[in-house]
Order: sequence, then structure tokens, then C-alpha cells
Amino acid sequence: MPKKKQIVIGILVIGIFVIIAVLLLTKRSDKNKQPEKLEKQEIIWITESVVKDVQDELEKEVNSLLERKKQPYKIKFVCFPAETYEEDVEAYLKENSADIIYSNLRIVGNYSNQYYDFYKKGYLADCSKIKEDKEFYAAYPEQTWKNMEIDGAVYGVPAYCNAGNGLYYVFNQAYLDKYHIDVSQVTPQLDSIAPLLRKVAEKEQVNADFIPLLPYEYMIYAPEYSELLDMIQVNEKDGTLVAQNILENEEIRNNVRMLNAFRKEGLLKESSQKTIENGNFFLTIMYGDDPKFIQEYFDQITEAAGKSSLSLTYKKLGNHYTSYRTGGMNCVLKGENEEQALELLKLTVTDEELSHLLKYGNENVPNVPLMMKWLFGNDSFDIEKKEDTCSKIAGFQFDGSTYKKEIDGISEVFYQYSNLFRGFSEDVEGDYENLLNALREKGVNDVLAGVNRQLEEWNAIKK
Repeated sequence: MPKKKQIVIGILVIGIFVIIAVLLLTKRSDKNKQPEKLEKQEIIWITESVVKDVQDELEKEVNSLLERKKQPYKIKFVCFPAETYEEDVEAYLKENSADIIYSNLRIVGNYSNQYYDFYKKGYLADCSKIKEDKEFYAAYPEQTWKNMEIDGAVYGVPAYCNAGNGLYYVFNQAYLDKYHIDVSQVTPQLDSIAPLLRKVAEKEQVNADFIPLLPYEYMIYAPEYSELLDMIQVNEKDGTLVAQNILENEEIRNNVRMLNAFRKEGLLKESSQKTIENGNFFLTIMYGDDPKFIQEYFDQITEAAGKSSLSLTYKKLGNHYTSYRTGGMNCVLKGENEEQALELLKLTVTDEELSHLLKYGNENVPNVPLMMKWLFGNDSFDIEKKEDTCSKIAGFQFDGSTYKKEIDGISEVFYQYSNLFRGFSEDVEGDYENLLNALREKGVNDVLAGVNRQLEEWNAIKK
């Protein structure tokens, strides 16, 4: 072989060895090289102080889950008590920035609609681009999003779909089986359950702890009405979309009479701590978004007492509407992180694992307050989405700020007479008249006129 050719081959061999050595060194270097950490955007989330008891554990678990899912976010909660929430938020935002804020749509017995108030104060970013994101938009029934619009724009993400709040008779199946009782013919009229209550009460006379009809809470028994304030509601059945003080309605008054008559007959009694856990009742009447969640209420009580779960039969009497159709909203605040905050909110309602962690906790956050399921996540993972049970005034946002004194007054009066609605009044007719007079004195008719004026304006724009 010519010498020149040998030199060329030698150079090529040396070159190949050099290339192999470089590749090996590069590979070893890559092995030793630490992976770059994903830069995290901290999202400040303002919410109610119910979160505070589990804040550290929840933040740790949520951030760990976001890390595992390779998401570029970490959260930090800022918590304020419900009683001073709006004032605390205002003071905080004067000195600090935040990215997401929880807002209750209406605090019972209060003029406040935080979602609408925060919008009017200019805090909220327009999130209408949600409509363009099919996965995001499909997280809830379309009607739920429409309910949340203000002047045609979306400013928040529902924490609780609440697409059809129902009014239910809740029967204890043990007594239905024991006495072969058929409940297929019961109706929303309370007199339809009277024969059943009497039959069971007679059979259970020897059981001193037994309660035929268990009072659940104070409430106005009013199926097929949309509630704006406790007694100011809209009749969904007549289609007029006019608010009324339903306590002036004779049908409602008769329901109150009937509940109190049950108590005087011994069919409705006050419960003890052990009534539910021991299954010592035949029937109660409850509002609920879905029987699943009513069952959860009973299961929590029996589980805490170490007792077996109760088998319950649900008979839906009708829909009980609230105009806003959700437990609350999480909204993006105006600022530098609007895009990131909206993306994080999207995850909380499209990622089932993250939604459940925020609502219910996990083994590392076991003692999650019940209220949190109304603050975070997406309940549509747990119940069937429904499009057909929506208030005709869905999306109407009553501005009660000019009626604060009147609304505080009528709410105070209503709670003062709450025993009427639980069936525990000693003078039904006298208390009822006194209640109506006291409400008029506190300005219920002025508030009612204001509601109807705003409702008329809203309906005209909608058309």
C-alpha cells in the first residue's frame, strides 16, 4: 500500500476515535447535568378564611400536583373572613397585587353581591375568551356560563355549577320497607304526606325518640320560585317575571300553616343530636342540587358516629331556583398575570384530580371544611350536567347597595320569625301578621319596587 494512502487512512481512524471520544464525553456530561427547573409563576389567590385551617397543607399538595403535571404555576392563598371580606379585599388591593379572587354571588340576608360589586369596582378582567376554548367552555353547561354574564361578558369561573337546585322529600327507606309504604303518589302539596306521617307515627308510638317529620332548617317552602332575597322571589310558573313578597301569597301561607299543624299534632318534632345518626326519622324536606349531595350530608353524620349509612329515597317536588345558579365565582383580577391566572383556573375545572383536591382534599389534607366544595373546582365531575333546569331570570344581578338599611332590617325580621317556617310557632296567625307588618315597616315594599325596576330594565336589555 502506498505510504500516502496509509497516512490518509491513519488520519481517518484517528478522526473517528476523536469523534467517538467527544460523543462519549458529551453523553457523560449530559448524565451529570442537572435538569433545568421549570420556572414557576406564583398566583396569588384571594379567598375566604374557611381555607385558613388547611392552608399550608393544601398549598403544598396543590403545588406538588401542579409540579407533577408539569404546570408552570404555584399558588399562594390570601384568606379573609366572610364577615369583612369586601372591606379586607379593598384594603389589601390598595397595597398589594393578586391574580384570582373568590366572590360569593349573594350572602344570605345581606344586600351584597360580591361578584357584581367587584365588577363595578373595576377589579375583574374580562374572561370572555373562555367561550373560544372548547374544553374550558364545556366544563359546565352552556346555560351556567350565560348566567354568569354581565353585560354580555364573562368575568369569572363558577365554583359550583348548581344547574338545577331541587326541593326533595327525603324518606328513610327503612320505614318504607317496614310498613310497606308507597310514596309514588305524594305531591308538592303538604297535605299529601299527612296520611303517611300519621300511619308511621301510630306504628312507632313505643319509640320515644322517633320523629315522623324531621325539621331540617328554616326555609320558605316554595317550589318553582326564583329566590332573590329570602322572601322576595319570582314565580317561575306564571311567566310574568315579576318579583313578589311571597309571604303575601296565600299558597305560601297555607304551607306555613300546614307545617305548624304537623308540629301541634306531634308529627313534626325537634331533633336531637342522635336522631339522624340512629335513623330515628321517617321524612324530611330538603333543598339540594342533586340527591348525591343530600346523601353526602347524611353520610357525614352517620360516619362520624360510627354508624351505617342510611338508605334514603328521594322524591323531587320541583325546582327551587336562585337567579345566579352557582355557589360562587373565581375571577381573574386585572394585572400582569391575567393569562396565567385564567389558565390556572381552567385547570381547576377541567382537571378532575386538581378539582377534587381543592374541593375535598386528600389523605394529606383529610379535614377539609365542607364549605370548600362551594369555593373551588367543578361539581360537574360528580353530577350529570343539566341544561333544562335554569331560572328564567338567570344572570340577573340585583344591585342592593342603595337598600342596605332596608335589606338588613327585613333580614333581621325574617330570622326573628324563622320558627314560623320550621313549624315551631305557638301562634301561627298572630306571628304571621306581625311578621308581615314588621317587614313593611322595615321597607320590604321599597326593596321589592327596586328589584322589579332593575328586573324590568334587565329584561328589556335582554330582549
